[in-house]
Amino acid sequence: MKLALISLIRDDFAPPLGLASIATYLREYGGFDGTRIFDANYEDILGEVENYRPDVVGISAMSHYYTEAINTARRIKEDRDVPIFIGGIHISSLPSSLSPYFDLGVLGEGEETLLELLRLYEMKEGLPTEFLRTINGIVYRENGGQVNTGFRERIKPLDKIPLIDRDFLNRKYFRKRWVAGEMRKAVGATMLTSRGCPYRCVFCNTSRFWQKLRFNSPKRVCEEVKYLMEDYGVEHIQIWDDLFTINRRRLGEISKLFKQEGISGRVTFHCHPRANLMDDETCRLLKELGVTTINFGFESGSERMLHYLKGGSVTVEDNKRAVILGKKYGFSVVGSLIFGSPGERIDDMRKTLVFIDFFDKNRGDNLWHFVMTPFPGTPIWEIAKERGKVSDDMDWDLLRHQNIDKPLLLDPGVDLEEFKRIFNDVEEKIYRLRASRKGWIMRKILKDPLRLVKRVKQDPTKAVKTLLYLLRRLKRAG
Repeated sequence: MKLALISLIRDDFAPPLGLASIATYLREYGGFDGTRIFDANYEDILGEVENYRPDVVGISAMSHYYTEAINTARRIKEDRDVPIFIGGIHISSLPSSLSPYFDLGVLGEGEETLLELLRLYEMKEGLPTEFLRTINGIVYRENGGQVNTGFRERIKPLDKIPLIDRDFLNRKYFRKRWVAGEMRKAVGATMLTSRGCPYRCVFCNTSRFWQKLRFNSPKRVCEEVKYLMEDYGVEHIQIWDDLFTINRRRLGEISKLFKQEGISGRVTFHCHPRANLMDDETCRLLKELGVTTINFGFESGSERMLHYLKGGSVTVEDNKRAVILGKKYGFSVVGSLIFGSPGERIDDMRKTLVFIDFFDKNRGDNLWHFVMTPFPGTPIWEIAKERGKVSDDMDWDLLRHQNIDKPLLLDPGVDLEEFKRIFNDVEEKIYRLRASRKGWIMRKILKDPLRLVKRVKQDPTKAVKTLLYLLRRLKRAG
């Protein structure tokens, strides 16, 4: 049987690790070795799938790719009448949005569910609905209505999932390139050492997707790192866990195994801690592990908004302390900020501008800023729905973090033009922050010289102002 798994994400720093996990699992536990991943980063999806002529197609989509997923399924159906599944965080969070172009949706993590579906397809040479009812974790149509069999139990222990075979991924993911937040190049890779997060930030749907927090064992983490180093020449690994630092004892055990297995000093890591959990002991453990970059969700400089967004678990002082501690221990400190939350006023946004100044003054390395995006399955989604900003049948392309042209402002008291001015002020501050860091301009020139020239041509006045600003900073620094 030939299975095509399609990733529509266009971000060559984000390989389709989830699809590779499913492909590996199907081969390990079902003997299915006809799986191929089609990756929009490097392939013409429709053309390649047509040439492959699969028996079954699976598409993974987040909300802002859901319209494209529907169009892709429609085009495939026109060429070849095969079962098409939709999986991923969008359909799991909003099963009612199942399009007629999909035969069914896979809810939650897909390894076990896909295995059962493919076995059924082989046994019955199709997917008769009377048998679909027996499979947990799917949604499908029957007799003009929708049947939802509910989420299945999560896979436990997590080590049951075999090491992800990275040969399912395009080899270009393992080329040498710039390390995020750092001034060096390395052969990079990504990995997960856990699934889930104990916190429930009001805007986050991944913690709800994974539900209960589960860990890979330290031994398994060590095994995967060695595999990436030895088989793919990896020098730097981005750990995609929602919260890598939640269990200090586990961090210590992983560090011990790294030393025993000769990993220490040969590979570095980028991970996501949480500001309220940062202290000297955690920093020392991360240094021992080889972590060089720590990435925080700072979200806001307003105490009131931060309390709302993170359920009172983090304060502005926690965020400031995390920056200071990170720099004290020599980490590259990066983070993200959100603008346009329900209840957020312009004054709250200005407090975030003040936090950016603090971050800059204390030598933070990089920031990203986003428009609050209401994703299905979150409290923010329900608020946006009540206010008529979103629906179960909407233009899904609007759900993009950088949608500044048509931001889904969730507070009716905020003027759109004033919001855009603040957002542009933030962009300017962050650009200047980046430009003032050692080697950033040279890195930009080497990475994309045409883009830099284009930026100067677009707004020469702004370019001159930025240059003068940088010269003043260099002069003050001596």
